[in-house]
Amino acid sequence: MAAKRLTRREIVQEDKIQAALSGIFAWSSQNRSLLIACFSIFLLSILGSWFWQDYQSGRSEEIQAQFGEALKIYHAPVVEDTPENSEDPIIFDEYIFATDEERREKALEGFTAVVEDAPGTHLGLLARYYMGLLKQEMGQIGTAEEELNFVVRNSSEPQTRNLARHLLASIAESQDDRELASQLLEAILLEDTASFPKDTILLRLAQNHEAAGNAEKALTFYTRLTTEYPTSDDSQEAQRRLDELEKEH
Repeated sequence: MAAKRLTRREIVQEDKIQAALSGIFAWSSQNRSLLIACFSIFLLSILGSWFWQDYQSGRSEEIQAQFGEALKIYHAPVVEDTPENSEDPIIFDEYIFATDEERREKALEGFTAVVEDAPGTHLGLLARYYMGLLKQEMGQIGTAEEELNFVVRNSSEPQTRNLARHLLASIAESQDDRELASQLLEAILLEDTASFPKDTILLRLAQNHEAAGNAEKALTFYTRLTTEYPTSDDSQEAQRRLDELEKEH
Protein backbone atom coordinates (compact mmCIF):
# COMPACT_ATOMS: atom_id res chain seq x y z
CA MET A 1 0.00 0.00 0.00
CA ALA A 2 1.49 3.34 -1.05
CA ALA A 3 2.36 5.79 1.73
CA LYS A 4 -0.02 8.69 2.10
CA ARG A 5 1.30 11.84 0.48
CA LEU A 6 1.46 14.85 2.76
CA THR A 7 -0.26 18.01 1.75
CA ARG A 8 1.75 21.19 1.46
CA ARG A 9 0.17 22.48 4.69
CA GLU A 10 1.09 19.32 6.60
CA ILE A 11 4.64 19.49 5.24
CA VAL A 12 4.96 23.08 6.45
CA GLN A 13 3.62 22.15 9.93
CA GLU A 14 6.00 19.18 10.18
CA ASP A 15 8.92 21.40 9.20
CA LYS A 16 7.94 23.88 11.93
CA ILE A 17 7.79 21.11 14.55
CA GLN A 18 11.18 19.74 13.47
CA ALA A 19 12.66 23.22 13.54
CA ALA A 20 11.25 23.86 17.03
CA LEU A 21 12.57 20.54 18.37
CA SER A 22 15.96 21.21 16.81
CA GLY A 23 15.97 24.66 18.41
CA ILE A 24 15.11 23.25 21.82
CA PHE A 25 17.80 20.59 21.50
CA ALA A 26 20.37 23.14 20.38
CA TRP A 27 19.46 25.54 23.23
CA SER A 28 19.58 22.71 25.75
CA SER A 29 23.02 21.67 24.52
CA GLN A 30 24.33 25.22 24.65
CA ASN A 31 22.79 25.92 28.08
CA ARG A 32 23.38 22.58 29.73
CA SER A 33 25.07 24.17 32.75
CA LEU A 34 22.17 26.58 33.25
CA LEU A 35 19.63 23.74 33.15
CA ILE A 36 21.64 21.74 35.67
CA ALA A 37 21.87 24.79 37.94
CA CYS A 38 18.12 25.45 37.72
CA PHE A 39 17.33 21.82 38.48
CA SER A 40 19.77 21.87 41.40
CA ILE A 41 18.10 24.99 42.82
CA PHE A 42 14.67 23.35 42.47
CA LEU A 43 15.91 20.18 44.17
CA LEU A 44 17.57 22.13 46.96
CA SER A 45 14.39 24.12 47.59
CA ILE A 46 12.40 20.88 48.00
CA LEU A 47 15.04 19.34 50.27
CA GLY A 48 15.26 22.58 52.24
CA SER A 49 11.50 22.55 52.76
CA TRP A 50 11.62 18.95 53.98
CA PHE A 51 14.52 19.66 56.35
CA TRP A 52 12.75 22.78 57.69
CA GLN A 53 9.57 20.82 58.36
CA ASP A 54 11.57 18.13 60.16
CA TYR A 55 13.38 20.79 62.18
CA GLN A 56 10.11 22.53 63.10
CA SER A 57 8.54 19.22 64.09
CA GLY A 58 11.53 18.34 66.27
CA ARG A 59 11.60 21.84 67.74
CA SER A 60 7.89 21.61 68.57
CA GLU A 61 8.42 18.32 70.41
CA GLU A 62 11.32 19.87 72.31
CA ILE A 63 9.20 22.86 73.39
CA GLN A 64 6.35 20.54 74.45
CA ALA A 65 8.76 18.51 76.58
CA GLN A 66 10.19 21.70 78.07
CA PHE A 67 6.71 23.00 78.92
CA GLY A 68 5.75 19.62 80.39
CA GLU A 69 8.75 19.65 82.72
CA ALA A 70 7.93 23.17 83.92
CA LEU A 71 4.35 22.06 84.58
CA LYS A 72 5.56 19.06 86.59
CA ILE A 73 7.67 21.37 88.71
CA TYR A 74 4.76 23.76 89.27
CA HIS A 75 2.54 20.93 90.54
CA ALA A 76 5.32 19.15 92.46
CA PRO A 77 4.77 18.44 96.16
CA VAL A 78 6.40 20.42 98.93
CA VAL A 79 7.63 18.09 101.67
CA GLU A 80 9.38 19.33 104.79
CA ASP A 81 12.07 17.22 106.43
CA THR A 82 10.52 14.48 108.58
CA PRO A 83 12.05 12.21 111.24
CA GLU A 84 13.35 8.84 110.07
CA ASN A 85 10.66 7.01 112.03
CA SER A 86 7.88 9.02 110.39
CA GLU A 87 4.85 6.99 109.35
CA ASP A 88 4.17 9.29 106.38
CA PRO A 89 4.01 7.38 103.07
CA ILE A 90 6.98 7.62 100.74
CA ILE A 91 6.33 10.08 97.92
CA PHE A 92 7.45 8.85 94.53
CA ASP A 93 7.60 12.12 92.62
CA GLU A 94 10.16 13.25 90.10
CA TYR A 95 10.35 16.66 91.76
CA ILE A 96 10.04 17.32 95.49
CA PHE A 97 10.72 20.68 97.09
CA ALA A 98 11.31 21.76 100.66
CA THR A 99 9.42 25.06 100.30
CA ASP A 100 6.84 26.66 98.03
CA GLU A 101 9.30 29.45 97.33
CA GLU A 102 11.84 26.99 95.95
CA ARG A 103 9.18 25.25 93.85
CA ARG A 104 7.91 28.53 92.39
CA GLU A 105 11.38 29.82 91.55
CA LYS A 106 12.25 26.59 89.74
CA ALA A 107 8.93 26.52 87.87
CA LEU A 108 9.38 30.16 86.88
CA GLU A 109 12.78 29.32 85.38
CA GLY A 110 11.18 26.56 83.30
CA PHE A 111 8.30 28.64 81.97
CA THR A 112 10.61 31.58 81.27
CA ALA A 113 12.79 29.31 79.13
CA VAL A 114 9.74 28.24 77.10
CA VAL A 115 8.75 31.88 76.53
CA GLU A 116 12.27 32.76 75.41
CA ASP A 117 12.52 29.79 73.03
CA ALA A 118 9.00 30.02 71.55
CA PRO A 119 7.57 33.47 72.37
CA GLY A 120 4.79 33.67 69.79
CA THR A 121 3.56 30.08 69.91
CA HIS A 122 0.54 28.73 71.76
CA LEU A 123 2.76 27.03 74.35
CA GLY A 124 4.88 30.16 74.66
CA LEU A 125 1.81 32.23 75.53
CA LEU A 126 0.48 29.53 77.86
CA ALA A 127 3.88 29.52 79.59
CA ARG A 128 3.60 33.29 79.93
CA TYR A 129 0.22 32.79 81.65
CA TYR A 130 1.92 30.51 84.18
CA MET A 131 4.62 33.14 84.64
CA GLY A 132 1.84 35.59 85.52
CA LEU A 133 0.27 33.07 87.88
CA LEU A 134 3.58 32.46 89.64
CA LYS A 135 4.33 36.17 89.90
CA GLN A 136 0.89 36.67 91.47
CA GLU A 137 1.55 33.86 93.96
CA MET A 138 4.92 35.46 94.77
CA GLY A 139 3.27 38.82 95.45
CA GLN A 140 4.69 40.53 92.36
CA ILE A 141 1.30 41.82 91.25
CA GLY A 142 2.45 44.50 88.79
CA THR A 143 4.64 42.06 86.85
CA ALA A 144 1.89 39.44 86.97
CA GLU A 145 -0.59 41.87 85.41
CA GLU A 146 1.88 42.75 82.64
CA GLU A 147 2.36 39.08 81.72
CA LEU A 148 -1.36 38.32 81.80
CA ASN A 149 -2.35 41.38 79.77
CA PHE A 150 0.24 40.37 77.17
CA VAL A 151 -1.46 36.98 76.89
CA VAL A 152 -4.91 38.57 76.47
CA ARG A 153 -3.61 40.86 73.71
CA ASN A 154 -1.58 38.31 71.78
CA SER A 155 -3.12 34.85 72.16
CA SER A 156 -5.32 33.57 69.34
CA GLU A 157 -6.83 30.92 71.64
CA PRO A 158 -10.02 31.95 73.50
CA GLN A 159 -9.26 29.39 76.21
CA THR A 160 -5.85 30.92 76.91
CA ARG A 161 -7.20 34.47 76.82
CA ASN A 162 -9.90 33.54 79.31
CA LEU A 163 -7.38 31.92 81.66
CA ALA A 164 -5.50 35.21 81.75
CA ARG A 165 -8.69 37.28 82.11
CA HIS A 166 -9.92 35.09 84.95
CA LEU A 167 -6.71 35.55 86.93
CA LEU A 168 -6.70 39.28 86.18
CA ALA A 169 -10.29 39.46 87.46
CA SER A 170 -9.26 37.69 90.67
CA ILE A 171 -6.41 40.18 91.13
CA ALA A 172 -8.81 43.08 90.53
CA GLU A 173 -11.25 41.66 93.09
CA SER A 174 -8.45 41.33 95.65
CA GLN A 175 -7.69 45.02 95.08
CA ASP A 176 -11.40 45.89 95.37
CA ASP A 177 -11.45 47.10 91.75
CA ARG A 178 -14.93 45.80 91.04
CA GLU A 179 -15.35 47.71 87.79
CA LEU A 180 -12.25 46.17 86.19
CA ALA A 181 -13.16 42.73 87.50
CA SER A 182 -16.62 43.06 85.94
CA GLN A 183 -15.18 44.12 82.58
CA LEU A 184 -12.89 41.09 82.52
CA LEU A 185 -15.67 38.69 83.53
CA GLU A 186 -17.98 40.08 80.85
CA ALA A 187 -15.21 39.50 78.28
CA ILE A 188 -15.04 35.86 79.44
CA LEU A 189 -18.79 35.57 78.91
CA LEU A 190 -18.43 36.79 75.34
CA GLU A 191 -15.73 34.20 74.53
CA ASP A 192 -17.74 31.40 76.21
CA THR A 193 -15.21 28.58 76.71
CA ALA A 194 -15.94 25.31 78.49
CA SER A 195 -13.44 25.88 81.31
CA PHE A 196 -15.46 28.79 82.65
CA PRO A 197 -19.15 27.82 83.00
CA LYS A 198 -21.43 30.75 82.31
CA ASP A 199 -23.45 30.27 85.47
CA THR A 200 -20.37 30.70 87.66
CA ILE A 201 -19.24 33.79 85.74
CA LEU A 202 -22.75 35.29 85.94
CA LEU A 203 -22.76 34.82 89.72
CA ARG A 204 -19.39 36.52 90.09
CA LEU A 205 -20.51 39.36 87.86
CA ALA A 206 -23.62 39.90 89.96
CA GLN A 207 -21.58 39.76 93.18
CA ASN A 208 -19.07 42.29 91.83
CA HIS A 209 -21.80 44.72 90.82
CA GLU A 210 -23.49 44.27 94.18
CA ALA A 211 -20.22 44.92 96.01
CA ALA A 212 -19.71 48.05 93.88
CA GLY A 213 -23.17 49.31 94.85
CA ASN A 214 -24.71 48.73 91.40
CA ALA A 215 -27.88 47.04 92.61
CA GLU A 216 -29.68 47.23 89.26
CA LYS A 217 -26.87 45.49 87.38
CA ALA A 218 -26.56 42.94 90.16
CA LEU A 219 -30.29 42.18 89.85
CA THR A 220 -29.91 41.84 86.08
CA PHE A 221 -27.17 39.22 86.34
CA TYR A 222 -28.80 37.36 89.25
CA THR A 223 -32.04 37.19 87.23
CA ARG A 224 -30.23 36.06 84.11
CA LEU A 225 -28.54 33.30 86.09
CA THR A 226 -31.78 31.96 87.59
CA THR A 227 -33.51 32.15 84.19
CA GLU A 228 -30.83 30.60 82.01
CA TYR A 229 -29.50 28.05 84.52
CA PRO A 230 -32.38 27.22 86.89
CA THR A 231 -30.90 23.86 87.97
CA SER A 232 -27.42 25.21 88.67
CA ASP A 233 -26.07 25.23 92.23
CA ASP A 234 -25.13 28.87 91.65
CA SER A 235 -28.75 29.58 90.77
CA GLN A 236 -29.83 28.87 94.35
CA GLU A 237 -27.40 31.47 95.68
CA ALA A 238 -28.57 33.90 93.00
CA GLN A 239 -32.21 33.40 93.98
CA ARG A 240 -31.39 33.97 97.64
CA ARG A 241 -29.66 37.25 96.80
CA LEU A 242 -32.52 38.26 94.50
CA ASP A 243 -35.03 37.80 97.30
CA GLU A 244 -32.92 39.87 99.71
CA LEU A 245 -32.26 42.66 97.20
CA GLU A 246 -35.94 42.90 96.29
CA LYS A 247 -36.82 43.26 99.97
CA GLU A 248 -34.24 46.04 100.32
CA HIS A 249 -35.64 47.87 97.31
